Amino acid sequence: MTQKRNHIAIWAVIFAAVVLLAVSYYYGAIRGTSDSPSVYSVILYQNTDNEWTTLLEGIRQAEEDFGLKVNYVNMSTGDTAQEQAELIRREIDSGVSGILFAAVDSKALGDALKDDNIQIPLVALETGISGISSSNYFSITGDDYGMGQALGQKILKDMEEQGSQRVVTVIREYMERDSVSQRYEGLVDQLKKAEPPVEIQDLSRKEGDFSLRLYIGTNFQKCGQYIAALDKVSTEEAAAAWQGEASSREQEGKTFRIYGIGNTLQTVTDLDNGLLQGFVYQNEFNMGYEGIQTLVDKEKKGYFTEQVNIKYKLVTQDTLYESDNERLLFPSI
Repeated sequence: MTQKRNHIAIWAVIFAAVVLLAVSYYYGAIRGTSDSPSVYSVILYQNTDNEWTTLLEGIRQAEEDFGLKVNYVNMSTGDTAQEQAELIRREIDSGVSGILFAAVDSKALGDALKDDNIQIPLVALETGISGISSSNYFSITGDDYGMGQALGQKILKDMEEQGSQRVVTVIREYMERDSVSQRYEGLVDQLKKAEPPVEIQDLSRKEGDFSLRLYIGTNFQKCGQYIAALDKVSTEEAAAAWQGEASSREQEGKTFRIYGIGNTLQTVTDLDNGLLQGFVYQNEFNMGYEGIQTLVDKEKKGYFTEQVNIKYKLVTQDTLYESDNERLLFPSI
């Protein structure tokens, strides 16, 4: 009888151990997976400290709303496409569920990644990559061609009202990004429609040239009265160059009207102070938020949702403090 009781006790212990292992597996492997938040990474090219303020606010709002964890990977000014590709690979190796990025160079980054067998979703924001055809790649960009057109329409409208010299100088910087090159196409196509014709000049640094601000300032004598910049940094630098040169140039009877694309605190300040005549901006808060939403949907459904529509607006000194512009250009207020 005692031996029988011992057998029963042993089997009871074994059964309890099996039950405990099953419960541990369920809560650890099954429940643990569903309860632990997904982890995503954000890797954006960097040119100025406040370049991505609005977009990052959209990402952080989505991070809070969806209960996620986001790694913010910093790039420095001057980092190359190869360096960005290495950062993307590093984050993939760390086990993240997806990556948001803005390409420092559309073609070069695409070339660097095209042979990688990437198994997690990559979502490009603002500037995408070329040469990648994969079910794991998606882009959320604005209508860059349309933004360029809108800039051209504003310049032509002011030109008609001013009745001045019909020459537009376009600052060609960061053309390796598809967003900037498409804006250039939209601007030039719009200007070419003008009657009487408009002369279009390109202003572009060569290797070894000065900083952009100094380069623009020393080349004002070559510029037409209307100057167009196609990205945030060029817009800021053009306004800063004009601020440094305005008093001396105006004494010579010369003045310049500068237009740009951007949404940084500096571009807003420059518009308010009259250094810019107007700029076009896109809803980057929505772009950042939708980027996270897209990654969440891909993880849940296994496929990307349809293309996101990112709106853009032209703002002038007269319209800067309209409610829609205040909401999008001053999101922290």
